[in-house]
Amino acid sequence: MPDLSGRTAVITGSSRGIGAAAAQHLARCGAHVIIACPSAEEGRSAADAVRRQVASARAESVVCDLGDLAQVHEAAERITALAGRRLHLLINNAGVAALPPTRSADGFEMHFAVNHLGHFALTGRLLPALLNTPRPRVVNVSSVLHWLGRNGARPHEPQRYHRWQAYFDSKLAALLFTHGLVTWARAHRLPLGAVTAHPGLVDTTLASRVLHTTGRKAEARLLRGLQTRWASPAAAAWTLVRAATDPHISAGEFLGPGGRWECSGPPVRVRAARRASDAQAVQGLWDLSQELADHPFRPPAPTAPSPTTRP
Repeated sequence: MPDLSGRTAVITGSSRGIGAAAAQHLARCGAHVIIACPSAEEGRSAADAVRRQVASARAESVVCDLGDLAQVHEAAERITALAGRRLHLLINNAGVAALPPTRSADGFEMHFAVNHLGHFALTGRLLPALLNTPRPRVVNVSSVLHWLGRNGARPHEPQRYHRWQAYFDSKLAALLFTHGLVTWARAHRLPLGAVTAHPGLVDTTLASRVLHTTGRKAEARLLRGLQTRWASPAAAAWTLVRAATDPHISAGEFLGPGGRWECSGPPVRVRAARRASDAQAVQGLWDLSQELADHPFRPPAPTAPSPTTRP
């Protein structure tokens, strides 16, 4: 881990699970951590937890509901102010899983809205702060289950809804977004790095809690029984941390656990599904996301040349 003193990192969905663990890992190395989550109370509690674990930590929280694009815009403004208009790391970690048919505040399918579109909009709105640092990096969190994702023409309006397929598709979208961001940054000659990471199989209640509350109790018990055998959030978070901080990781790379079936173990470069980098799919999702999120990605205005001084 490098010394992160003087660097600011934003982590979405960091009030619990691997996001909270990643916030603590980064704070221990000196980073100023901004926790972004939908609940103000959970955000304050998570920031307090970071400060308890790391006495010298600078940790703050911002309310950010990724399913509401207007609130994403407001959150980006607050984050920019807290970061002093200089943001070094953005980890797009927040996610939902196994939801019944649900629509976001803007009317989009909720997995697509939270897991992809909200992060797309947040990244674009934070672009000026990111580009105000020398080597900014964005990490999009995917899943090994992206292999089961399909490249639908209208991912925000699935013709047939299935809670797990919607989740798989949103995690495929995370990889497509990374490749789109790398392509866009290179086209505009911007020093913005983008990496995708998946934490493997993690002992969290992300999906089992939803299954239980929506009446699918047998499925929830089965999933929870499996989850208790998986990696702890603290261990799984190292993949996100390496993706965010390792200077030897190149733009567009994919990191995940290197153990059996790439589901557990130390973070290494792993293989993604071929369709996750398909140029047509990358461009299609980019164009759709720009339209739905009101075009948050705009290249910075060219710097005016300094006036010449004449004798």
